[in-house]
Amino acid sequence: MYIYTLLTPLLLLPSLSTAIDILLPLYLYPGEGASAWSNIFSTISTHPSVQFQVIVNPNSGPGTTGDLTDQNLITGISKLNSFSNVKTLGYVLTGYGNRDNALVNADVDVYASWSGDLRLDGIYFDEISNDKTQTNYDRMEVLSGHARDRIDGAAVVFNPGYRAPEELFAFCDLMVEFEHPLADYLAEGILNQIPGEYMAKSAVQILDTPEGADVAGLMAEMEMKGLGAVFFGEDGSYKVWNMGLLEKMADGAA
Repeated sequence: MYIYTLLTPLLLLPSLSTAIDILLPLYLYPGEGASAWSNIFSTISTHPSVQFQVIVNPNSGPGTTGDLTDQNLITGISKLNSFSNVKTLGYVLTGYGNRDNALVNADVDVYASWSGDLRLDGIYFDEISNDKTQTNYDRMEVLSGHARDRIDGAAVVFNPGYRAPEELFAFCDLMVEFEHPLADYLAEGILNQIPGEYMAKSAVQILDTPEGADVAGLMAEMEMKGLGAVFFGEDGSYKVWNMGLLEKMADGAA
């Protein structure tokens, strides 16, 4: 009876690990009838418990100033939006603080105008400056605020590519804290550099993942530490797809 009393609290303790999202930079052109995305659709479909945040990037941004007219993109994005475990994010370039706010907001406005089956769930701001200045903080507050004003319930992702000032976390839902090769990720101990209070709002996009890399083991560690999202890529263009890696990611997040 005494042993049971001691063990019961231990048995009731929740797992320390949390689910991890797949942050998927889908910069590959969908091809005729979105056929080039078919394997991605299949992986999403066969892993319904995994949340995919899919970044659509027609041309370093929306690629248009109004309605989307490319039928292959229309087919592909509509299919992505048909999955309950997918959030679609529109890619917007910020130029490390050098692109005019009006141009950034114009891209957001185009994405916000897409409706029905093409409606996006949020914005992925790329090339965020990680300058530790009030000017930078104010700028990103304005840009993220505009996205949320234009897209109801918008998810906002910032990607500075490397450790961001903590002040910027107040203006986004997810921060890409690392976008470099796997060798650098391992050498630098990136997870140990992210403050615990921001771990769930952090993501890593790992490039140059070699054949045979222990993706399952790496993802288990990420989940145990509570990382918000991850991507493992074969190269830095996000236009070369290794479906084996995507399957490993989805299996690891399931």
